[in-house]
Amino acid sequence: MAMDETFTINLYIAEKHYPLRIKRSEEELVRKAAKLINDKIAQYRGLYNVEEAGLELRDLLAMAACQIAIEAIKNSEKTDDTAFYKSVMQLNKELEDFLK
Repeated sequence: MAMDETFTINLYIAEKHYPLRIKRSEEELVRKAAKLINDKIAQYRGLYNVEEAGLELRDLLAMAACQIAIEAIKNSEKTDDTAFYKSVMQLNKELEDFLK
């Protein structure tokens, strides 16, 4: 892969900035994924009184990740989007590895 095909973007996920090296062709997808994660976290924040429930940001992130994974699995069962599912799982693995 040529050097000009990839570049580093800064994603803001779960109140933290993450530099991520991606293919230029995947920038829109990666930014949409980060927005989806942040939207799901906000959704769970709205559903629960975070302080009273003793929830931390990582708990909200885990719930968001679970919901997104469930949706991805449902979608993969509806159609034969094995490549999409693998891509989502790879992005999820990269994010998990980066967060460790």
